[in-house]
Amino acid sequence: MSEQIVNKFKELIETGTTLAPIGGFDYSGYNARLQHKYLEWRKSGLETLESSGPIGFPYKQKILGDSNGGFFYQSSVLLILTCLNELFEKLKASPDLVAAPVPVAAAEPSTVTSSETSGKRILKPPPKKVVEPSVQQAIPVPAEVHNNKVYVIGELDEPLRIQLLQFLNEIGLEEITIQRQPGHMLPLDSLSVSSDIKYAFFIVTAADLPYAMFEIGHLVGNIGKNRVCVIHSNDVKFQKEVPGVLVKEISVKLEEASFSLMKDLKAAGYQLSF
Repeated sequence: MSEQIVNKFKELIETGTTLAPIGGFDYSGYNARLQHKYLEWRKSGLETLESSGPIGFPYKQKILGDSNGGFFYQSSVLLILTCLNELFEKLKASPDLVAAPVPVAAAEPSTVTSSETSGKRILKPPPKKVVEPSVQQAIPVPAEVHNNKVYVIGELDEPLRIQLLQFLNEIGLEEITIQRQPGHMLPLDSLSVSSDIKYAFFIVTAADLPYAMFEIGHLVGNIGKNRVCVIHSNDVKFQKEVPGVLVKEISVKLEEASFSLMKDLKAAGYQLSF
């Protein structure tokens, strides 16, 4: 068992060493193209740490504590690699550390006692456990956005973009347009993103699919998770689930998703007017 786990650590470290140089950065966004491969490697690493027993628990918690751990950033890969390497060296030196026995909780005292005088069995109810009053955890409230501007990326004559502009006007938000040319990638190196604008809509067409994930990853890296919303018609084969990105598929008109869009904007801290 211990030899199998040690070999698994070695395999994970080799894979992580090849992934680390191609991970994304905070200023440019995560590597969306190989996001799935990174997530599979990360999941396998967490499972291997779990199977190592109590000695792997601190390393697993350290990885889970990474706020960017769900995205293919170079820093996240290096954190996982550090944890795997440290435990790998310990297990190579002392393989018996794997799956150390967990202390067994002491058995609760029996509720059946015997009377010494009469010999009769007397059943006594178990002592009542004192329940500590639960401390209600504070629910995080999104910081209020002090302007009404949002980015909109898309072609100017795209019908969904035109419908989105009308919708934003109705709820009191201002569109800041980032125009794109059909079949051309946005100039990410020179694209300036204001820190005062906390939300972006990305109108994706079939022509955008080859490079849309790079652009979306760049925006997520600058604006934040769950603050980039992809809107596409149902004839565009875009991924249904992208970590940190909201995706709206439209069958006929944008108004199908109007309630959901307003809910997401409020969650991001925007004040809407009707």
